[in-house]
Amino acid sequence: MRLTRLFLLTTGLLLSLVSALLLRSIWADWRQVDAAELGLAAMQRAYLGMKVAEKASAERGPAIPVLNDTQPADPAKRARLQEFRRITDAAFDEALAALAGSTDPVSLSARAQLAQARQQLDRARAEVDRVAALPHAQRSAPGQRLTRAPIDLMFAVIDTVLAGVTTQSAAAEAVYPELAMPLVGARYAAELREYAGRLGSQFTTPLATGLPLGREEQREIPLLTGRIEQLRQLITLQARAGRAEPPLQAALAKMEAQYFGVGLPFIAGLTERGLAGRGYGMDSATFVALYVPPMKSIVALRDTMFSAARDAATARVADARSRMAINAGLGLAVLCIELTVFLLIRRRVLSPLLRITRAMNAVMAGHDVPTQTLAPVVRNDEIGDMKRAVVALQAATARSRALEAEREQLISQLRQASDTDFLTGLLNRRAFTEQATGLLAQARRHGWPVALIVFDLDHFKRINDEHGHPAGDAVLRAVADLARGQVRRGELLARHGGEEFIVLAVDCRADEALQLAERLRLTLAGAPIPLPDGRTLQVTASFGLAWVQPRRIADLDTMYRDADTGLYRAKSAGRNCVRSSSGDGVMPGVN
Repeated sequence: MRLTRLFLLTTGLLLSLVSALLLRSIWADWRQVDAAELGLAAMQRAYLGMKVAEKASAERGPAIPVLNDTQPADPAKRARLQEFRRITDAAFDEALAALAGSTDPVSLSARAQLAQARQQLDRARAEVDRVAALPHAQRSAPGQRLTRAPIDLMFAVIDTVLAGVTTQSAAAEAVYPELAMPLVGARYAAELREYAGRLGSQFTTPLATGLPLGREEQREIPLLTGRIEQLRQLITLQARAGRAEPPLQAALAKMEAQYFGVGLPFIAGLTERGLAGRGYGMDSATFVALYVPPMKSIVALRDTMFSAARDAATARVADARSRMAINAGLGLAVLCIELTVFLLIRRRVLSPLLRITRAMNAVMAGHDVPTQTLAPVVRNDEIGDMKRAVVALQAATARSRALEAEREQLISQLRQASDTDFLTGLLNRRAFTEQATGLLAQARRHGWPVALIVFDLDHFKRINDEHGHPAGDAVLRAVADLARGQVRRGELLARHGGEEFIVLAVDCRADEALQLAERLRLTLAGAPIPLPDGRTLQVTASFGLAWVQPRRIADLDTMYRDADTGLYRAKSAGRNCVRSSSGDGVMPGVN
């Protein structure tokens, strides 16, 4: 194996290995970045689901006064409910838009759950509107629980939404296990907000009827209070285990002060009144106005916990991208260094050796040496010494080649001069005969018809006598130029001698040959020729035509004799016309 090929092979192999390692590293880093971005997107979608649950749960607040409203109904309560419904719908639209276009199973499942929750919400709203349209006496009649049924339907909406939140949170936690605690804490806070709302919803029917708490409320209130306390402990534990930052500690303290310090004791007092049958001392609107604001501290805690998880995930994504960029940069730097080394070796060692080898081979074979090796040698190493020796040999060879080229050029010029008529630049008689013989042989092989046209200038001697030989030479040059413009590529045109010219056309039918001769005749007769003294002169010519059918081609001398016979007939016919040897099939000219 040659050295250059071996070098290219090993260079390509090493570069391929380095490139493969670089691509593998970049691929692994890209996978981490992609996973990080997917986890961050899942977290964001989970948060949007939490907002849907929050807004749908908050919609129960203005729904309770509408369900418990007296007649005539208060338009302000209905307007407030419509505004909350609009906010809930906007939260649904935002969450569904975030899931649009995602094809992974987790997103598809979450989108299906949100669509199901929206259908449930539509049914719950329809039930709210139906019950609110009933007479107040029917809604508040003892033993009737008409106002509780729509609220129970709205509970099912939140259960479905939170199931989707759990699915999205699990997907994010799978990517970032270390973020499981803040995510779980945020989900616990979302559930706490829902259970706090459900606890308040237990007073829908009692406030509507003014009756003591029923069996269902007496059973549900302790269960919900216990679940709220359990979630409180889980959130506190999550915050402590995660070493809560000051913002999270402040949000926890605010929740403890507002909901567990105000809201939950308010519910406890109302429960005590309901159990004792002492009356509640307020209507549904007043209840909502007193109980709902403390629950906002739970939402603030949820947002704070989610923000902590999102900030950590965002930092993780940025770190993964930075690491990918650094690894890619280092890998590319290594690849560039290796490539530079290989190129340097190739340029400084292998390429000079290759040029020197080629120059030596060219000198030995007697060919032209590469021009690259003729540059001045500036290197002082072993390669420079070799190059100087070759340059000296090349210089001697170049001088020899120059002398040989000069000799060949002189020979070519002599050959061209021997083939060309010095006055007109056309082929001379010898060159025409040599080339015409080859064309006739080719036409004989292919079965082509051949035409030979001979034309002679009329009264040329009179031109020399009346205007001088310089004028005659000018006429011959002009006639040659005019004839050259009418002859096709592949047809031979020559000055046969004196004022006589000859044209050989192969693969030329009889009518085409006649047209060519007539076209030449008309061209010469219609072109005024300028003379050296400034005057112009009209000349004509007589044409003799010989045409041979395919595969019956005679030799050149025979065809010339037939054409010359036609030329004699043309002159006898008064000149400036075309005649064949037989005298038929011609188009006579005008004298």
